[in-house]
Amino acid sequence: LEAALGEVFCRFDADADGAWSTAELQSFARTCNGGDEFGEAELSQVGEFTTDGHGRLTRRGFLEMMHLQTMARPEDTWADLRALGYDSSLSPKGVPGSSGAEAAPSEKPESVAAERDARLARTLQSEADAELAAKLAESLQAELIIEEQAAAAAAAAA
Repeated sequence: LEAALGEVFCRFDADADGAWSTAELQSFARTCNGGDEFGEAELSQVGEFTTDGHGRLTRRGFLEMMHLQTMARPEDTWADLRALGYDSSLSPKGVPGSSGAEAAPSEKPESVAAERDARLARTLQSEADAELAAKLAESLQAELIIEEQAAAAAAAAA
């Protein structure tokens, strides 16, 4: 999971500065939401997560955002991961931008929403995916705790 989320964050951090600008965040939104961008209300909520002091979402903030979404609506997290090119084992399947491979026609933005809805219906029926969604939430929480402990240790050392 950590590798998948790290890859997703890096994939959309186009300038590789460790934080997502609004344009980078909107690119992520378009990929996950069938071409739709975040509205003003959603963009304003980004400030509730860890940012870099300029209002840009950091990797930690991205993990916080994914954790909150997973706790509230795990099916949305799975839909996002699938739209981003991951299967239920979190293995990439032709992820655009991760290896230079183009997305399969079924993963193009025009058809992502319809396929995501179909996959979501199958996901919600699968007990294995429900268990995996719970593991995702636990893993995200563990990742945040580890980062908090590292930040506290770094602050104490300084």
